[in-house]
Amino acid sequence: MAALYLGVLLLLQCGLLHAAEPQSSQSLNCPALAGVPGTPGHNGVPGRDGRDGKDGAIGPKGEKGEPGMDVQGPPGKAGPPGPQGVRGHDGLNGLPGHPGSDTMSLKSEIQQLTAKMTMMEKASGFNTFRRVGQKYYIYDGLLDSFDQGIKFCNAAGGTIVLPKDDAEIQGLLRLSVASGLSGKKVFIGVTDRKREGQFMDLDGQLLTFTKWGSGQPDDYKGGQDCGALVVDYGEWDDVGCNDSHHVICEIKI
Repeated sequence: MAALYLGVLLLLQCGLLHAAEPQSSQSLNCPALAGVPGTPGHNGVPGRDGRDGKDGAIGPKGEKGEPGMDVQGPPGKAGPPGPQGVRGHDGLNGLPGHPGSDTMSLKSEIQQLTAKMTMMEKASGFNTFRRVGQKYYIYDGLLDSFDQGIKFCNAAGGTIVLPKDDAEIQGLLRLSVASGLSGKKVFIGVTDRKREGQFMDLDGQLLTFTKWGSGQPDDYKGGQDCGALVVDYGEWDDVGCNDSHHVICEIKI
């Protein structure tokens, strides 16, 4: 009761002071009576995040984990090649292979037969032909120069006749006589136009067989650079390349 009475006195004193000095710049602090608590206010806006605290102490080491799966990883990059090793011993010989097919050999034989038939057809198209060894000597009555004879024989699939041994000489003579060329000369495929005095065949090769007559070749008057067979003697003679003589060709089979 005494407290209540004292509070009333304080309130009256503050009221009198306010009435006496209403424009005072100083605020009066008058105590308020304790009353019934009011309703709580709304929550304020959350404050800003505080700064991170310091790292704590390192904890104890954990227990060993379970072993991983046994899976091989991808291969790494290839390293540089190493030095060459010592040569090993020779291996054993392998087993013999199976017999080859006869297809290739049969095909080759057919091609050879076809080529021979083609040559025989060409030879049979001339007025006179004779087989001598692996050649056909053919004659069609041509009387011309050495160079024209080369062109004619090349067009026929052969070349100017050039006997390589006595057997071919005899075969050429028989054809010449049968063709009525007795007393005549027949060009043969030899010449020394590249180098005087050194007769070669038409491929520029040195001769491995000759049948020159006595004192031949003599390069008579310096104008005889081609060879010919004298039919009556079966011997060779050098003649002018631009002279007209009979042309006999040979076709190899």
